[in-house]
Amino acid sequence: MTTYDASPYLSGNFAPVLEEQTAFDLPVVGAIPDELSGRFLRNGPNPREVLDLKAHHWFFGEGMVHGLRLGDGRARWYRNRYVGTVDAGGPNTSIIGHGGKTLAIVEAGAKPVELDDELNPIGTTDLGGLPSGFTAHPKLDPLTGELHAVCYHWPDQVDKVHYVVVSPDGVVTKSIAVSTPTMPMIHDMALTQSYGAVFDLPVAVDFEMAMGGSPFPLRWFHDYEARIGLVPRSATTEGDVIWCEIDPCFAYHPMNSYDADDGTVVVDICEYDTMFDRDRNGPFRDSLPRLARWTIDPKTAKVHRETLDDAVHEFPRVADAVSTLPYRYGYTAGGEAETGKWFHTTIKRDMKTGATETRFYGTHCEVGEPVFVAKEHGTSEDDGWLMVLVYDADRDTTDFVILDATDIAGDPVATIELPQRVPHGFHGNWVADR
Repeated sequence: MTTYDASPYLSGNFAPVLEEQTAFDLPVVGAIPDELSGRFLRNGPNPREVLDLKAHHWFFGEGMVHGLRLGDGRARWYRNRYVGTVDAGGPNTSIIGHGGKTLAIVEAGAKPVELDDELNPIGTTDLGGLPSGFTAHPKLDPLTGELHAVCYHWPDQVDKVHYVVVSPDGVVTKSIAVSTPTMPMIHDMALTQSYGAVFDLPVAVDFEMAMGGSPFPLRWFHDYEARIGLVPRSATTEGDVIWCEIDPCFAYHPMNSYDADDGTVVVDICEYDTMFDRDRNGPFRDSLPRLARWTIDPKTAKVHRETLDDAVHEFPRVADAVSTLPYRYGYTAGGEAETGKWFHTTIKRDMKTGATETRFYGTHCEVGEPVFVAKEHGTSEDDGWLMVLVYDADRDTTDFVILDATDIAGDPVATIELPQRVPHGFHGNWVADR
């Protein structure tokens, strides 16, 4: 089996930063909308030490949160802080605001770590009754205010995952154990108004690798029976789960999901051919993600796969108000498979017409996940802003860019130069003061 070394995932803007910093009243080019009062927060791995350069995986490392507070048209402060509590390196994948708390989160075992408003860790929480670990990607139902999650816990629970519902005030109200043939890697889930979806796809723990001491014992299984489990939101036991066959592929992130009028479930998703088959250090050298649509039929237990765009798309987002519902616009970080540039554009796609609008930041720039923030009195689904972290290799620093979501190729609404670069990481969110 061909393997690679970890160098792309440790060099350039993948390398960790060395210091926790605090800066106040950052310079702004343009004008920050007065309506934007809150914190933009982004989590990602920032290893304090890499012991084995060849074995290092991008998903390893202590969690570090980068935060930018906006208010009264000013960039009031920037902070970066390690998430770690006294006894752990801390969740390193995403950060959310829910139930009045700021929570750093990760999949596969670690419970959320609560942070204060200035990003100092308070301690872990089980949200009043988590049966195992949590997830990096709870899904918000905008109609009920609930979070839905598919959680797993390696290595304590190797034959099950849990479908969990968390109330608007941050307390677990439902947990259903769902059996799996082994321990699959489930980074995210899909949610509609009728179903939650469990992605049981061909990346799973190799127990021989784990027993042999592999630091990253997950790999692609060529003979895996890939499937998606539709969990009715009214379900009370795993006997209610509808398992649907899907051709082998892998995905981390759905863009959005909804119930179609014909009774099928539509999942728009960033899809890979394979994952961790040859590349043992990160996700991007086996195949690159394209935008696809999975139409799941609970009556026939089949999944129809359709490619929407062969171009590179990852880290998809939509407006929170249309999550779980039919929608029109999606936003991704885009790249080019031919040139090996993984993510250097921001893409807005009209899911009804297929039209795309692309913002290119320059040959020397690399971008992160676009976060959509709706205007308070918006008149359309895309009436809001996109918040994007843009790394400039020429200056070796990161800008926080606010775009008008109705015209992402136009002049930025505001650009804030951060006091240090923000390494390529995973996920963030806007946490409004209200």
